[in-house]
Amino acid sequence: MPEGATVAPVVLSSDKTTLTRFSGDKQAWPFYLTIGNLAKEIRRKPSERAMVLIGYIPVCKLDCFSENRRSLEGYQLFHECVRTLLEPLVEAGKSGMDMVCADGFIRTVYPIVAAYIADYPEQCLVVGCKENSCPKCVVPPKSRGDHQVNSVLRDPEETLQILKDQAAGEHPKEFNDQQLRPVDPFWKDLPHCNIFACITPDLLHQLHKGVFKDHIVSWATKAVDGQEEEIDARFCSMSLHPDLRHFKKGISLTSQWTGREHKNMEKTFLGILAEATDPKVILAVRGILDFIYYAHFETHTDESLVHLDAAWLMFHENKDIFIDLGIRKHFNINKLHNIRHYLDSIRSLGTADGFNTEGTERLHIDLAKVGYLASNKKDYIPQMTIWLQRQESIQCFCGYLQWAVTGYVAQEDEVAEEDNEKEEDDVGDDDRDNLEDNEPMKDELDQIVYRVAKKPSLMNVPVHSIINDFGALDLLPHLNTFLRASTTSPLSATPTTMFSLYKRAVLTLPPIREVSSKAVQDAIYAVRGKPETRTTRGNRRPASAAHFSTALVRIKPAEDRKGPLDGLAVVQIRLIFQLPEIFGHSPHPLVYVHWFKPLREPVDGLGMLQVSFSSHNRRQRASVIPLTDVQQSCHLIPAFGSGSAKELGWTAEKVIQEAALFYLNPYIRHYDFYFLQYRLERYLIVKKNQAREVEEARSRAIKHRRRR
Repeated sequence: MPEGATVAPVVLSSDKTTLTRFSGDKQAWPFYLTIGNLAKEIRRKPSERAMVLIGYIPVCKLDCFSENRRSLEGYQLFHECVRTLLEPLVEAGKSGMDMVCADGFIRTVYPIVAAYIADYPEQCLVVGCKENSCPKCVVPPKSRGDHQVNSVLRDPEETLQILKDQAAGEHPKEFNDQQLRPVDPFWKDLPHCNIFACITPDLLHQLHKGVFKDHIVSWATKAVDGQEEEIDARFCSMSLHPDLRHFKKGISLTSQWTGREHKNMEKTFLGILAEATDPKVILAVRGILDFIYYAHFETHTDESLVHLDAAWLMFHENKDIFIDLGIRKHFNINKLHNIRHYLDSIRSLGTADGFNTEGTERLHIDLAKVGYLASNKKDYIPQMTIWLQRQESIQCFCGYLQWAVTGYVAQEDEVAEEDNEKEEDDVGDDDRDNLEDNEPMKDELDQIVYRVAKKPSLMNVPVHSIINDFGALDLLPHLNTFLRASTTSPLSATPTTMFSLYKRAVLTLPPIREVSSKAVQDAIYAVRGKPETRTTRGNRRPASAAHFSTALVRIKPAEDRKGPLDGLAVVQIRLIFQLPEIFGHSPHPLVYVHWFKPLREPVDGLGMLQVSFSSHNRRQRASVIPLTDVQQSCHLIPAFGSGSAKELGWTAEKVIQEAALFYLNPYIRHYDFYFLQYRLERYLIVKKNQAREVEEARSRAIKHRRRR
């Protein structure tokens, strides 16, 4: 390139979508475009309008052709339409275009197609191969399940020559070997474009809906005694967490799933299988889940990619158990093979979260479905385009007014507002803590630690009510112990002391670049149960169960050489309260907690930490600690054992009190996975290597003494 020139990597996306909701077959085929010079945090937000609609590909039934030719003509129609849409990029990619950059300088820009976001059928349509093959490599259809086969990546020039020979009637052998379709591809004229390298990972359809829901859940369920009935019973008894959807009726009766539901199943599925099936099934499922979570990292290093590859290898080393159990006969599955290319795609194109088809699905609302609803449903595509042009004109004019008129703020559209809002779970409370009106508390480093309501939710609650409703049996002795250690007040709490209680506190966890560039909001609850009541009008108000969060607390400063869990302990939050003023000024609220036993090394195979309640003199070990000691909430999966979950009779609301053993869940959030899985695995690997080096040094010393 000449001096001063630059490249604008063009990112394309297309996805056919249904416009009608309950009946009808009205469809649209939007075609989107963005550039890789924009940060993925901006490209992924529909409100930023970084990905633009450049056209609709026609959806035709092609009744004018015979049934044998209809599919082939449909493939070629797609390529002709995309060729027309991308025609301006051909000359611009060869000669460049002078553009004004954001810094005000004029540069020669070469727009080059670098990535294409699509689901699997459309990936095959784009590259021109059949749907029983891989769009990136020439692996034979019957070898897709063999992870040791080193298949050759497709070559654009070779593929074009094969298609040219096929069109000339020569019928080359490679045409059938590579499972190609006889089309004239749109990408043959695009400069510097390797369409096969442009195909990006698809987290939604390949991992969540494909490998996990369609295959792993089905296989693992068949490998469990009791199968669907047992899996449903364990889902019904799963402990609660604000970031987890509770499947009250299990998962087997649900006919339609969304990506969000798949992700919620992934959060607890491994813990549900614990001790209920063959250890190799556990390892295979763990390999897939670890791969999914590592693939979601927003920043990768060589080390994290090694863990990604190790998770993929863990599945393949243990997948034959499904053949041994008679559940599968082969693993020649497209989506299972496609994930082997994730490592190379991440290295060449960036992290997979920047190319997720969830973004395209979200764009369909603003750029297809809302426009269809604004039409009269007849000859709707022209009406949709006119409606979108008018919307863009309004947006441009509002942007101009914001720039030109001081103090003018354009009103956001309702869809964008709904997209940005996040509903807060009130856990059955009648009133909601007004956290937004309260200033966040900060520590010495000026980092947000927590937020609580301006006023406690429950004022002047007597001790006997706290003991009965919150289970804080030893509140007074533990509070007095805390007062003697941390204050100079000579007073002690008595049974007549009144306390003001909070229902929840919201912690702000510091951002982790592998997980999110923004801080994570994490809520902890201490809410008492309420019986069924009748209102003054005679209406029935149903009962609500108590909710006491489990959390990780800091008990001593951490030492890096002892691992990421050093100085941490698991507790159950039973009470969040404010110290009465008579005891002096307390800068932070206090929490009454029940302790779990110290954390040990993960369970072999399962990879999760095991915990249980700690007792002293046959009573629950408890303490009063400052709220600032709470690091984050956590989720505990009850250990169902090898028996029937239905016979245990556990309920989701009371399972923490009913179960004796738990697994600390690293899959509840990507934040927890980074902390409890990735960092812990790194530490254990280093520790294992150090132990091996010590043993090798000892062996060498023994051999040296023997020689002497």
